[in-house]
Amino acid sequence: MATNDEISSLSRASTAVNPRSTADPFKAALTKFRSRLSGQQLTEFENSTYENLCHEVIRIQHEQEGLKNMMNLSRLQSCLEALNQFGKVIEVFLNVSRTVAFIWGPIKFLLLTASTLADSFDTLLDAYEQIGECLPLLSEYESLFRQNPYMLQALELIYMDILEFHQHALRFFTGKVWKRFFRSMWNDFGTKFNGILKSLGRHKRLIETRAHLIHFRQYQEDIEEMNTKLDLLVAEEQNKKTKAVKEWIAAGSQAKLDHEKFCEVRSSYPTTGLWILRNEYIKNWMDAEVPTTPLAWMTGMPGAGKTILASVIIEECKRRKPVLTSYFYCNCDGGGNSSAVGVFKGLLDQLLDQFPDLMPHCHTRSSSSGEPSLRSLGSAKKLLEDFCLTIPKQYIIVDGLDECEGPERKQILEFFVQLVTQCDSEDPGRLRILFVSQDYADIKKALHRSLNSKVVPKIISLTSTDNERDIRIYVSNLASQVKVKYSLEEELAHYIRELTISRAHGMFLYAELVMSNLLKQPTKLEFLDETQLERFPNGLEEAYERIVSRIKRTSSEAEWNVAKKLLGWMVCAKRQLTWKEIQVALSIDFDAQTIEYDDRRLRVHIHDICGSLVQRTGDRVHLVHSTAKLYITQCTREIHEPSVECELAALCLQYLTFPCFQDDQGIDNFTLHQAILQGHLAFQDYAVAKWFHHVNAFIHSGNDLLTKGNDVPTRLSEIAVALEDFTMRYDEEAWHDNILPQCEEKCKVFQREIFFNTLAAVASHIFKFQEKGFKARHVVSIQSLSKALERNREILEGLPPKLSASELAIFRQFYDDEKIFKCPKVTCRYFSEGFKDLESRKRHVNVHDRPFQCTASQCFATECGFSNKNDLDKHRLAFHPEMSELANRFKSLIPSTAKKTRHCHICGKMFTRSLHLRDHIRSHLGERPHACSECGKAFTRKNDCTRHEKLHDRR
Repeated sequence: MATNDEISSLSRASTAVNPRSTADPFKAALTKFRSRLSGQQLTEFENSTYENLCHEVIRIQHEQEGLKNMMNLSRLQSCLEALNQFGKVIEVFLNVSRTVAFIWGPIKFLLLTASTLADSFDTLLDAYEQIGECLPLLSEYESLFRQNPYMLQALELIYMDILEFHQHALRFFTGKVWKRFFRSMWNDFGTKFNGILKSLGRHKRLIETRAHLIHFRQYQEDIEEMNTKLDLLVAEEQNKKTKAVKEWIAAGSQAKLDHEKFCEVRSSYPTTGLWILRNEYIKNWMDAEVPTTPLAWMTGMPGAGKTILASVIIEECKRRKPVLTSYFYCNCDGGGNSSAVGVFKGLLDQLLDQFPDLMPHCHTRSSSSGEPSLRSLGSAKKLLEDFCLTIPKQYIIVDGLDECEGPERKQILEFFVQLVTQCDSEDPGRLRILFVSQDYADIKKALHRSLNSKVVPKIISLTSTDNERDIRIYVSNLASQVKVKYSLEEELAHYIRELTISRAHGMFLYAELVMSNLLKQPTKLEFLDETQLERFPNGLEEAYERIVSRIKRTSSEAEWNVAKKLLGWMVCAKRQLTWKEIQVALSIDFDAQTIEYDDRRLRVHIHDICGSLVQRTGDRVHLVHSTAKLYITQCTREIHEPSVECELAALCLQYLTFPCFQDDQGIDNFTLHQAILQGHLAFQDYAVAKWFHHVNAFIHSGNDLLTKGNDVPTRLSEIAVALEDFTMRYDEEAWHDNILPQCEEKCKVFQREIFFNTLAAVASHIFKFQEKGFKARHVVSIQSLSKALERNREILEGLPPKLSASELAIFRQFYDDEKIFKCPKVTCRYFSEGFKDLESRKRHVNVHDRPFQCTASQCFATECGFSNKNDLDKHRLAFHPEMSELANRFKSLIPSTAKKTRHCHICGKMFTRSLHLRDHIRSHLGERPHACSECGKAFTRKNDCTRHEKLHDRR
């Protein structure tokens, strides 16, 4: 026991050591704790007492006894006894009588809530038992608190640790769906909880040793060091888990890049699209506490600027904190990103960034899923549902839904309709969803399948006049530039502006194409010719035609040949090409089998060659709009798809005979190293994965090529040489053994060509390999090429760290050194996109080995498969109903119909006759060429107009 002199000395020393009020951190911790309570919790906790708590514990025990669900509540005894003594001591010595209630209130709330779930109740009782073991019994030390200031500070620290425990624990037991997340959240709390227990243990030892000054100094240093280490450890664990979850979701950054691109497009015209925010239905959807309907669908014709309007709404929603906003831009060229799983993953990735509270739950899901990468539709839906049922309020915007395949659209719509119905029935206005697309019948049908009659989707149909002001501002700006460039009179500039606006009919894309084309005219004479009324574009098709004609007219022969080549490649490419791949492909010298990059690469921007027909997003090059593919090939016979398919087939085949694809005996490491720095492997991902697609497309369009192709003799000569060199280079395949009759029949159109037998042999190789089953589709069919690819990639992966700064700069001209670890499965999007490190690639590759695979030809799921038979059956029912037993049973009852061979390039719908396809495309574009002779009402189809006119006759 300390003497009076010692106590006096300690008291004086304490003032010198710690002159500030010891209650400051104590009060700050209590204020922070109170601020995070709801109004109801604050009221209940302030009125709580130890007696109330004991009474509630007894009541819970009796209740569980009646339900025959007894728990060992005696585990609470040591904790409650220690806390009771602790409460009495701090009431006296810290003069904080009302503060003690914030010990009893949380305990009572947690016990009441947790008792409804056996697992959580048992876990909570264990936690309090461990806390009780770390708390000192203070009654025997009561006399020390009157004299020793360090003992009082220890009391404050104990109280702060208990507050911190309850602050975390309350989060785990709050909300309607806490039971769904409790286990994962509590497991994630483990490190922090252990730190709290260690801290309490140190406080206990300090009190039991009757702290002297020397003890307290060391104690302070230890506590500070322990807290610092604990914070670092917790942060490190959280970062590690977050990184693992993000890699598991594997959404990529496409949604963010798309949004940034669309916002940049609007940056030159800041007021563009702002009118949509004043639309009464959009305003109600965003602003109302409880909107008229939480589900909205904005529709419009192609080229009307729907995506730009979506970006405006997204930006406005993002400003409305604390409401969360997630979004997704669907794109038919997105490399699989616009599947239902891709859309859900894109939304999940954003929600995880904005609402990290569910990160532990996501980590548990990812760890138990058996999927190195999130591919299961069921898992993605379940996780997204968890976020939507937990987040207090959020907006979700999905643009371009019409660009998804029909079955994918159905999955997306059914999920969101069901989810928004559930949220609206429990908490109206919590979840608000906006879809943006063209007006498709299947979308309308799916949106009206709500199980709750109160959730009726609001359809916001954009008309040709809605965005007229935006089009006018845009056209007026460019008309001013036109006026200055060509020294025009105001009257002519006004004429051009008004004519463009009137013929746009609400299509922003039309105005953009027309005005950019006018600005590109090299002379005033050619400009004036373009503005003649009879030549001025009428609709998108003519607008595209004018651009193609202008590029041809104003380019040299060499420039036009490059433009045709690039546009043709983008039309026929089996995935979006990167600018690096295009530059290397243009630089290939087939005779020398080398890459003449410095001599042959383009020294100008692609816009200087192809104008406004193309865009670059990151390094990927694509056409300006989904309608461009259809019209570009219609605008000029010189860009002829079968001819381009023949060219690309020859290009891939010839490229794959380069020395860099020889075996180790054919090329040494030094030569290969030099070839890599010359760009020889920059095109290998595309050529290896897509060569047989182009060969098949060349065969399929053979008749069209021979009858309507461009420079057919040269094309056939190139493919003949390519086929011969390719089969000779990979002669281990024994190409000419057992050529299949059905493949000869497919190639029959080329039977008079010298390469007929070789082509039939290659077609047979492709067919036989594909027939081996779904596993064969994912690997390289030629063994020596597969080995060369594996070797080349291994060298590429290990090369960057070994390069000098100058060599690394050269390397980056051809390759993406940040994502160089790529999936070996040729059907996978990550075969070309890659990962940042080897571990991420390993985790991804494991997903391809799941046992339950879909065997449907060309199915997106064949590259990954499913983890169980139930998921596979659900997939087949949704996407391949014809493969089900029920479909086979009634197959004989289905009458045969004409084969649908013509498809719409905008939505993919199939037709048997060109006439029907033409009318269908007109409906997309809003064209109505058939007008009623009596009232003037216009129709897309002549039959509809005739039927309408008969109504007048009857009257």
